[in-house]
Amino acid sequence: MSSSYLPATTDSIAQAVEAKDPSEGISILYRILDDPSSSSEALRIKEQAITNLADLLRQENRAEDLRSLLTQLRPFFSLIPKAKTAKIVRGIIDSVAKIPGTSDLQISLCKEMVQWTRAEKRTFLRQRVEARLAALLMENKEYSEALTLLSGLVKEVRRLDDKLLLVPSQLLGQLQMLYMYLLLNKAL
Repeated sequence: MSSSYLPATTDSIAQAVEAKDPSEGISILYRILDDPSSSSEALRIKEQAITNLADLLRQENRAEDLRSLLTQLRPFFSLIPKAKTAKIVRGIIDSVAKIPGTSDLQISLCKEMVQWTRAEKRTFLRQRVEARLAALLMENKEYSEALTLLSGLVKEVRRLDDKLLLVPSQLLGQLQMLYMYLLLNKAL
């Protein structure tokens, strides 16, 4: 991020959107995020800047920059509600997923975010990121790690009675078991 900041205003966002080339828009958005103001209006503008920045970085196929953006935003996440943090984190992970050839980066990013969510005690977000990680591990044919992750996640989600996450987690686990069963039968 640059040393001089731009005030977190709608005019600054408009300036970034109207920038002639993406790298200029990206630079402006980073400068908006550097604004030390933490008023509710400034936080709202910064959230908008993050969304725009993630979109620009995705369009430019800058997956590593998206990853570092998540790390840079951690102090900001302490200023906003956990639900908004979860939305931003999932949005950035989704942006990385839209860039071709980033499955290994997605896995390491999800693992990094799981560690952070554990440290910050953000259970809801951790569970969603772990479910995403399990799906990525299955796609990468890392079945034992995915199964370990899923079994722990299903137990925890069942205990918390989170039906929205429980059903997809169980289905993912059952699909994996079926796939492994079919592979074993083929081998015999």
